[in-house]
Amino acid sequence: MKWFLPALVVCSTAAGACAGTLPRESSTAALHRDLERLVELTSTEGWTVDRIEVEETLPDALTSVCRTTPETRTRLVTWLDSQIELKGGSPQAVYEAKGRDLDSVETLLSLTRIRMVLVRSIEAADADCPFWIHPKQQFKGRQILDDRWLLSVGGGGKGIVVSQAGDADLNFGGAGRILVGRAFGAHATILTGMELGGSAAFPKTEDGGREDIAFAVDVVAPIVYRHRRVNSYWEVEAGYVAHIEENKDDVTHGGHLGVSVGASGARRRWLFPGAAFGISYEQIRQDDTLHVLKMGFRVALDLAP
Repeated sequence: MKWFLPALVVCSTAAGACAGTLPRESSTAALHRDLERLVELTSTEGWTVDRIEVEETLPDALTSVCRTTPETRTRLVTWLDSQIELKGGSPQAVYEAKGRDLDSVETLLSLTRIRMVLVRSIEAADADCPFWIHPKQQFKGRQILDDRWLLSVGGGGKGIVVSQAGDADLNFGGAGRILVGRAFGAHATILTGMELGGSAAFPKTEDGGREDIAFAVDVVAPIVYRHRRVNSYWEVEAGYVAHIEENKDDVTHGGHLGVSVGASGARRRWLFPGAAFGISYEQIRQDDTLHVLKMGFRVALDLAP
């Protein structure tokens, strides 16, 4: 655990150093990042016909654009024009000049698509913005989690490899977690809370057979560092674990380390739906030390104001 907090400082510093180019004005930058998230989500599914993809992105885009002033929208159009020009102008022309290498125009394509979605949203705003959504001079973003508190919940199944006294076995189980934390800037998030997990096994006997099913419960209290990208993230975590086995009176204790990768979708009211894959290692102090490796997918839901 002594290494964990210094590691968070290093990760946070690196996150700031790796931030991409953004408009200087905060509301303009927030609108850009909102639209960037939506365009990347659509592109992940396969961006084909511009007109169709723009129209499909429009409802979510308007939830951000309607909350910004005309000045913010105009500033972003101007900034996008300058960035597109710096990167060669027409994506098709650059694509041909680079030997039809699509990777070479990835950033340019993203900027161009963001501009198309923005311009279409501006055209639709007067007629389509709900009357109860009002433009704000200081727009903090609708699709991003910068500098705000959040509640994160998740749960799913796990495959579990257990090793003790030289013997290894495979168990199965599941876990649910609830975390609360705060995001700092465009990348760093610190969370803490509790995870409750259960597992089932058929313990081996000395003659190689199997005993009746046995259950175990784990309570984990982790500290989590999450590094957010546009729509994906990775996490590292460390914490305490209490291990309780069926038919045993004593609670045993140990340490927990974990890593995971995940992705989140477009905001739905207060909710950012997503999913993650995680791997964790736990060492439980018993007469013979218990080593536990867990891995599995979980639904991951973030709630933020």
